[in-house]
Amino acid sequence: MGYFWGTFFMQKTSYLVKKTDRNYFSYQSKFNIPVPLQNHFGRKSFKISLKSGNYNECRSLSNRLHKLLKVIFQEIEMGNKKLTFEEVKSILKIEVDKSVLHIKHTETGTGTTESQVLHSLQHITEEETRFKRSLEDERKKIEDKVDREMSKILQSNGFKIDKKSLEFKTLRKQVIELKLLRYKHKKDFISGGVFNNEISLNGFIEECNRTFNLDFLDEKVKEPYISKSNSTEVKYNKVNSSPVATKDEVFEEEEETFLISKMIDDYIESTKRQKELREKTLIEYRNTLDLMVEIIGDFPINQLSQKHGRLLSASLEKLPPRRKTDGRYNQKSVKQLIKMEVDNPMDTRTVNKLIQRCSTWLNWVIRNGYYNDRNIFHGKSIPSNKGKNTITRQPFTDKQLKLIFNKGYLQRTLNSTSHCKFVFYWIGILGLHHGTRLQETSQLYISDIYPLNKIWVIDINDNTKDKKLKTPNSKRIIPLHQTLIDLGFLDYLHILEQNGKERLFHELTLGRDGYTKNPSRFFNDYLRELGIKSATEKYDFHSLRHNCNNELIQKDVGVEYRNDYLGWGQTGMSKSVYGKPFEPSILQKHCSNNISYPINWKNLKVDWKLIIG
Repeated sequence: MGYFWGTFFMQKTSYLVKKTDRNYFSYQSKFNIPVPLQNHFGRKSFKISLKSGNYNECRSLSNRLHKLLKVIFQEIEMGNKKLTFEEVKSILKIEVDKSVLHIKHTETGTGTTESQVLHSLQHITEEETRFKRSLEDERKKIEDKVDREMSKILQSNGFKIDKKSLEFKTLRKQVIELKLLRYKHKKDFISGGVFNNEISLNGFIEECNRTFNLDFLDEKVKEPYISKSNSTEVKYNKVNSSPVATKDEVFEEEEETFLISKMIDDYIESTKRQKELREKTLIEYRNTLDLMVEIIGDFPINQLSQKHGRLLSASLEKLPPRRKTDGRYNQKSVKQLIKMEVDNPMDTRTVNKLIQRCSTWLNWVIRNGYYNDRNIFHGKSIPSNKGKNTITRQPFTDKQLKLIFNKGYLQRTLNSTSHCKFVFYWIGILGLHHGTRLQETSQLYISDIYPLNKIWVIDINDNTKDKKLKTPNSKRIIPLHQTLIDLGFLDYLHILEQNGKERLFHELTLGRDGYTKNPSRFFNDYLRELGIKSATEKYDFHSLRHNCNNELIQKDVGVEYRNDYLGWGQTGMSKSVYGKPFEPSILQKHCSNNISYPINWKNLKVDWKLIIG
């Protein structure tokens, strides 16, 4: 398409014109004819009646006609079609008639047009959204309003009111659910049209039956869970039209339904269905909530009180870390561990994280109307200065690094019987020189290491389903450190390629936490053997990342280079928004070339062709 046509169709080339005929008006669409075709048609513009007085409908139709006209004009200009002016108008009129027919077809039978239906739907949707938002932000206010409405109706019909009873709370929850259900079926009713109103009504009745376990049209059924003032019995209709239950039976049934364990199951299922959390996080939440039940017990949710919040907080402070994997604790119950008063309990951050998960769960329970008191876990976090056991991860000292990467490192890795021995050899060296996280390192593919502009690089990405990155900033391309090249890393890569391998550490199997399980366990065990890892000093694989960062800081490397090298977010508008990541050559100059440690790496050099060739 030529320049003229490109600019012409970027301009406004159609207009709505109001045409009044006595007491009735409708819109016309006015179209401009491009200059190259004005002589062909003998005019500069023309109008088409849209046969409607609804502005929104006509604007939409006019835009559609304009797009169609654009195609027609282009075909004529290129010689693909030979159409007269009247033929072009006829094509457009057919489209107008089709639109009018569609509008008539979608009328509801009361003179309501499609546009009005859409307006009504929008109005109902906005009401529904406001109501849902109020349930989240001001649930107590909504519940009080519902309580007043319910009390007024029930008192006028001679029912006894007990707002603290489980029956009343259940009815309140059902009223709120019914309000939400009404919004849904209002929309179905309006959008379904006159022919589907009966279907919509039937759908509403069926969903009420499913939701509230009652026969919607059974006149014998009274308000559920509410007792008459002159009787101790309650009308309670179960799913299969079972006999009416007594008050005691109702309580027994409801308490079983509202058990804490049931609320945990419902929360996990709801969160999984809405995909709010990753699978790994869901498992962590499940484990935390199961631990909560072990500590405070499993009972009806409405019996939760502040004492249970205090009990949870005090108990978590006494539990050891890794209680399920540590041989000293994995055979003991939670209550036994609490009584033991272990020397090195969980650190404060972990305790607070567990409490926060419980609080998140209870917020969900409250939002959904299963618990009507305040969140008992709110404010139960432990102050950071309270726990004497709070330990921050720290980098290794030079002395410790020499101890880790000495000749014994070869014995511990390459001479071991483990099938992951080559993994153990390389993974620590990679982490120390590149500051990579254990997950980033263990999931690398051979294709992630390649030459780029004469520099060998490591491409840290999540391009395959088995890869996960902590943040979007974690994705980066960094130069391969010279120490790795000197130790024969490229030879190792070449041998793997010749053997038809795809992953750098193909020995590792994918688990819940990615590929990190075996290398994490190896490194922690190795540190314990060396006497580096203890209860008072927190060292692990991640300490190598701290070493890398600290080395760059000591060499006065700017924060912008460190952030790109280590996969952190950039600070400052100019770099984070407008800037691109630094090229590997730049990172090599400022980062890689400044990373060195007081370690004799020659002691760890081997001939890979002899070992695995």
